[in-house]
Amino acid sequence: MQFLWNLYELLGQSPFLVLIVPITLPCLAGAIPGFLERRRRRQLEEALPEVLESISSSIGAGLGLQQALTEISRTRQDETGKLLRQAIDRSRSTSFDAALAEYAINSRSILIQRVVNLLSTAIEQDAPLGEVTNSMSVEYDRLNKLINVREKEMSGQSFLLLMLMCLLLPGVMGFMFAVFGLAATGAYWGHIHDVMLPYLMASAALSVVISGRMLGRTKQALWWIPFWSTLSALLYIGLFESIQNGMA
Repeated sequence: MQFLWNLYELLGQSPFLVLIVPITLPCLAGAIPGFLERRRRRQLEEALPEVLESISSSIGAGLGLQQALTEISRTRQDETGKLLRQAIDRSRSTSFDAALAEYAINSRSILIQRVVNLLSTAIEQDAPLGEVTNSMSVEYDRLNKLINVREKEMSGQSFLLLMLMCLLLPGVMGFMFAVFGLAATGAYWGHIHDVMLPYLMASAALSVVISGRMLGRTKQALWWIPFWSTLSALLYIGLFESIQNGMA
């Protein structure tokens, strides 16, 4: 109970924590839609080479593009199949080209929109769609692998940065101040905390921005600043108070 009371007092002494703690949960809630949307988009892009390969096989079997996409929409039960079924249904009340363009827009994926544009160009120029889609399947499969490798590398580096700046740094500072600090001299720790908390929270915020920049998702990363800043500050205060109470 004494620890909780001390923690409450420290929170009350820091205007930064008083301001940022109440918005942490709403910001986390705001980060969820962006995360889900990106995962959805990547699922669509991961399925793209397989869809193109299926189109190529169907065209080689004598089907047209619309027939090939209709068959694919019936066999796939994922997000790709759902969007294709919507496009096929839409084509019954409008042109197939318009429905295909709407599919590309609804995917919200630059890669898929580029593929649809290439297909439209190939149709206009009367190019062999079977060969075109087969070539695109190979190229986009290679591109997806490159994207996945890069994201894996960048994710590891950004995660390490967050661990160092948001967890290790406040933990070390809290431990060092508690064990080797000025408590024995009767120094008023509230003044030191007033300096350390903004520093640690700003360091955490900067590391979140850099991490998001590394992953190419700076705007999405901004939602996580209150969470990591609060976690960093609470870790510093919690460790400091725990050690101080244990030494008392």
